[in-house]
Amino acid sequence: MKRYIIHWALLAVVLIAALVIGRPANPFNHAQIKVTVPAGASARSVAQLLRENKLLPGGSPFLLAVKLFGLAGNLKAGDYYLSPADPLPAVLYKLAAGQTVPPDEIRVAFPEGASIYRMGLILKEHGFKRWAGFQRLVDEGIGAGLRERHWGLFKYVPSESLEGYLFPDTYNVYADASPEALAEIMLKRFEAVVVPFWEKAKRDTKLTLHEVLTLASIVEKEARKPEERPVIASVFYNRLKLGMPLAADPTVKYALERPSKIVYLDQLSVKSPYNTYKRRGLPPGPICNPGLDSIKAAVYPAKTNYLFFVAKKDGSHSFSKTWQEHQRARLKAL
Repeated sequence: MKRYIIHWALLAVVLIAALVIGRPANPFNHAQIKVTVPAGASARSVAQLLRENKLLPGGSPFLLAVKLFGLAGNLKAGDYYLSPADPLPAVLYKLAAGQTVPPDEIRVAFPEGASIYRMGLILKEHGFKRWAGFQRLVDEGIGAGLRERHWGLFKYVPSESLEGYLFPDTYNVYADASPEALAEIMLKRFEAVVVPFWEKAKRDTKLTLHEVLTLASIVEKEARKPEERPVIASVFYNRLKLGMPLAADPTVKYALERPSKIVYLDQLSVKSPYNTYKRRGLPPGPICNPGLDSIKAAVYPAKTNYLFFVAKKDGSHSFSKTWQEHQRARLKAL
């Protein structure tokens, strides 16, 4: 009989608290936090434990709900995985039902130069349940919560897209986490790795951080040999100074709905602000998420007079100062 009373009490908590007292501590933070409830812990000590881990909002009626529904003696000991985004009904249900099973965790490596779209496919391959929602970050971008928590970074960003700001690295993430939760982790990594460099280097360039990331993303896509990054960056700097189009194939690919492995002549006419064959200057934003070395190259390019480069079969490039030299290099690279 007691088991049935507990069951109906749990259902009542879910229904009533969802309407009245269901406010989560932070609806934008879906991180899974491990909390250990010791055997014999009182409801008050459990409430304190949840507050210390920022799993209850200020003024939470946790103790009142426990008392009203007779759950004081039914908060089970164990290791729980709770999120600040969990509403109070979910927290109470897990504690009373003893749901201590941790969510599935996956380890994902994002290579330098991966676009958000490509990152979504990588997540899909690793079993991330909301990979399609992650891909939509390229368009939906900086939600109010992310922008507020990273205001110092995004207050000057002219785009809603997160492209370029999700630092490519290896991450541990729960398979059922939200796209925003993963984006939060990657933004924090960007702030830990890129921002300190930028704070020191920004006096050495006339470009904004957004422009540096945009240029770095093109360099990342063009470079196959790490040592060539500053040289490739110098080519684009030289073209910008002369008012020449950047004419970068990777930007055309980014503009295409179904890009091919190589860019064909008829694709160069695609109408897009990312088509750097038709539009002079930098595109409106990054075309991928560059690594730190490409970002450094975009701030500190090599000093050259090169205006052209062509890829060779081994992945390196031939660099040329004139169109005539470039044509000879193209023939040689065939």
